[in-house]
Amino acid sequence: MNAEGLIVVAVLLVALLPLLLAALGARAGLLKCGFPLLVAGMGTALFLLNGNLARPLAETEVVNRPVEDPAPGYVSSRTCRSCHPHEHSSWRTSFHSSMTQVVSSRTVAGGFDGRQENFYGWRFSLERRGDEYWAEIGDTGKPRGSGDWRRLILSTGSHHMQKYWYSIEGGRKLGLFPLVYLIESDKWVPVHTAFIQPPNRGMPVGEEGRWNSGCNQCHATGSRPRLHEPGKIDTRVAEFGIACESCHGPAEEHVRLNRDPLRRYSYHGKAKEDDTIVNPSRLSPKLSAQVCGQCHGVWRLLDEGRHWREKGHEYRPGDNLDDSRQYLFHDSDSDLLERSQAQSVFWPGGMLRVTGREYNALLRSPCYAEGEAGERTMTCSSCHSMHPEAGVAASVGEWADDQLRTGMRGNEACLQCHPGFRKDVKAHTHHAAGSTGSNCYNCHMPHTSLGLLKGVRSHTISSPAAKVTGTSGKPNACNLCHLDKTLEWTAGKLAEWYGQPKPVLDTEDRSIAASVLWAMRGDAAQRALAAWSMGWKPALEASNPDWMVYYLVQLMFDSYDAIRYISYRSLRQQPGFNGVEFDHMEPKRYKAGVNKVLNTWFEGERVAPEAALYDPGGRPRLDIIQKLMSERDSRPITITE
Repeated sequence: MNAEGLIVVAVLLVALLPLLLAALGARAGLLKCGFPLLVAGMGTALFLLNGNLARPLAETEVVNRPVEDPAPGYVSSRTCRSCHPHEHSSWRTSFHSSMTQVVSSRTVAGGFDGRQENFYGWRFSLERRGDEYWAEIGDTGKPRGSGDWRRLILSTGSHHMQKYWYSIEGGRKLGLFPLVYLIESDKWVPVHTAFIQPPNRGMPVGEEGRWNSGCNQCHATGSRPRLHEPGKIDTRVAEFGIACESCHGPAEEHVRLNRDPLRRYSYHGKAKEDDTIVNPSRLSPKLSAQVCGQCHGVWRLLDEGRHWREKGHEYRPGDNLDDSRQYLFHDSDSDLLERSQAQSVFWPGGMLRVTGREYNALLRSPCYAEGEAGERTMTCSSCHSMHPEAGVAASVGEWADDQLRTGMRGNEACLQCHPGFRKDVKAHTHHAAGSTGSNCYNCHMPHTSLGLLKGVRSHTISSPAAKVTGTSGKPNACNLCHLDKTLEWTAGKLAEWYGQPKPVLDTEDRSIAASVLWAMRGDAAQRALAAWSMGWKPALEASNPDWMVYYLVQLMFDSYDAIRYISYRSLRQQPGFNGVEFDHMEPKRYKAGVNKVLNTWFEGERVAPEAALYDPGGRPRLDIIQKLMSERDSRPITITE
């Protein structure tokens, strides 16, 4: 009998015990001999049960994945919990804590319900077996079960999407399962289609060793890749996920010394700092920002990674990050640009256009670079907090989305350093107070970065400038909101309100809405941001959105998979289009249905701006639109977080 059967027997014996005792109680003689026999039988069953239950493997005994094996000096977040319950609880709520997790029913986001997916001639079956999760990779021409089954053992991500990893030949080297689960839409798609990547790549399978040689740097704490050689990878981490010691440094000495209650008490209510642990909020602005920059940046190791390949990064919070890394920018050495794929990472003018690399953006922001003796130097913690304040009524879930400090969701984030605008914001913004046009973020941190299938705010603080858009193609804040306006209109407003010299613009920039130029003629990054902005609520409110439908439908058949997904999601924000059926991975299959809905839309009446290329009757100027599409910038763009 197996362990499960013995459990059933034991439970039945305990449940029937009262009835057996009652029956035996009628016969005292039988009770005297029957009860001991019953107890003995239960004992025997439990003994057998205990012997048949497999002993859980210790973490270091696991061989089919990287393991948690604390490096010298590390103690793990579990040790921090007893003295810092609020901080531990809020960290556990954050998405940092779930950047890497061991796959189980507690960590899997969903999608393992026996469904089958087909992409590029490959068939993928996904199912749950008890607390294990399995995926089959096979040929679409062959029946389910005939392919290669893989047990998925680690996951990365849990906010917007989740990737999965399997063991290579039963060891610690991992392969990436080729599909990613999109949590928002409960949908599986090929991994590369969830990012801005050139089309027609087919289905990559495996990407062997990628987690061991790359992802673990920032998706785990205290990682030692131990890349001895291809066949002997033995990756170990202090803790999966971005845990306490990622930001505070190894805590072994801190824990050891603070077992002394008198020592702990000596720090209560006093300004002195416990130097056995790092508190990023008490570091200098430069060193504080570097704690985040160790992961949120584009960089190369100065020692070319020799130390890291075996023992992991030398940097610890509080160190000077510049001692071990060089951060890359658009004007870095061309050889380094090639290594970091910086041609895709940066706009031609130099700003980042990929999310997750905010440290580089911060370094080029005047609010950081021109801070006044450190006192008014903007750092990550100026607006963000790794832990919400205890007792604050705001939702922890809302905080976890972007980890903004209390009160930093509005203009106070900027007014804390620029109080002179507090008295009359409208005089500076020329928009109604309280409107999205008077939101500092929308003008000085516009959505010009891409990632997670959406537009993301730039973290280089800047002011709108028509000249920059005209020379680099980087969308500007004004036209990302006023989607129906030309760059010429923006240049006029900036000249009128702020005295900016009007740049010399070409015919299209003077007569065609900037968003239309980005959507029809732009490169993949411009098209993606145009599509996303056409579903952004402030832009819809500012731009009378009915005219956007035609352009979104065109972008739903773009060659880039991610652009099709973003466009369809934005189309669903348009009145009457929420029920349109479309699969961005099979656009041709839905083209007839989408065109039917579009034809119905054509029959309606609308007020469409001339700059959006509509004639007086409200119909698109197809001749001009098709000309723009023939001039499209088809340069390959790769933007992966």
